[in-house]
Amino acid sequence: MKNRTRNHTSFSYYWKEGLKNIFLHGFMSFAAISIILACLLITGSVALISYNIDLKIVDLQKQSEIVVFLDDNLTLDEARGVEGKLLAISNVATAEFRSADEALTDFRDSLGDNADILEGFDSANNPLANEYHITLKDVTRTAETVEAIDKLPEVARHRVNEDTISMLVKVQRVFQIVSGALVIALGLISIFIISNTVKLAMFTRRDEIAIQKMVGATNWFIRWPFVIEGTVLGLFAGALAFFAQWGVYSKLAGVVGGVLPSFDFVPFASIRLLVLGVFLIAGVVVGVGGSVLTIRRFMDV
Repeated sequence: MKNRTRNHTSFSYYWKEGLKNIFLHGFMSFAAISIILACLLITGSVALISYNIDLKIVDLQKQSEIVVFLDDNLTLDEARGVEGKLLAISNVATAEFRSADEALTDFRDSLGDNADILEGFDSANNPLANEYHITLKDVTRTAETVEAIDKLPEVARHRVNEDTISMLVKVQRVFQIVSGALVIALGLISIFIISNTVKLAMFTRRDEIAIQKMVGATNWFIRWPFVIEGTVLGLFAGALAFFAQWGVYSKLAGVVGGVLPSFDFVPFASIRLLVLGVFLIAGVVVGVGGSVLTIRRFMDV
């Protein structure tokens, strides 16, 4: 019973001292929260843009097709036999055959009232070719897949919008590199600010800490208030960054939607719990990390 009471008293002491440190050095605490918030907001914005670009490329992977037109000299059975060769190419996911007659019928239907311009064309003098509509497993490998398709002797030509896919892939890679660099750089800046905040608190209380060590206080007994201080600062900064990110993300979605109507951002509501969790965890890691590193140096542990 005494141990339980002692543990409860110690826990209350840790929290009391940790919270007191925050208010005792209000300006540094405010600076730490502001820096962590800014770092999370900038990093989060870049990461979420990169995430949306990734999703867009996945959509392209599902929607974009390579249309392969076959040699006119092939019979219908020979044309259907090309399917196995196409599926044998490692990056080809599906290969859907459409005969020249089916293509002519679809083309005529798409013209609607103007379909009379195709009057006189039928199976006997069809200007269209047998074709395959191909989807890919990995859209970033479009170029090498097209090269492999063109090597097949039955293939006459192909149609694919490689420029658009290539541009999106390049943008995706740039944002991945930028977001990764920002995570590292801004994380180090945040830890530096937290470290200085804790260092100031420990310097102010250096005589008290020295007395505690002289009377037998363990290192962790001294550490815990500062760890709690870093935790609270990180949680508070993470929560603020989450609400700020919500507003910034909504604004970005509106701006991008106005410039690129076809590029829809994922609704923030669908990822809000993930963003909140990441921000809170990141805030705590930065806050506690800065505290622990500073305490170790200060106490020569």
